[in-house]
Amino acid sequence: MEPAITELLLSGSKLMLMGMTIVFLFLALLVWIIGVTADLVRRYDQGIGRVSGDSSLVLDDASQEPDDSEIVAAISAAIHRHENP
Repeated sequence: MEPAITELLLSGSKLMLMGMTIVFLFLALLVWIIGVTADLVRRYDQGIGRVSGDSSLVLDDASQEPDDSEIVAAISAAIHRHENP
């Protein structure tokens, strides 16, 4: 004997609700873990990259300008090769 359509719909609804609940709980746990990790990183990140008394180890972004000549040369070579196969 075949199960009635109402039994199948009820069974499918239960399965759908259970699956959606599991996914929701997993995503909520994932968001909570990411939040805790971010708090830990913020707490322990304050001293990283700063050395007291020795200023030679601290990177100063204003004093170091990137050398773009290699990038410009690579882009020029790529354009030349693209235009002249």
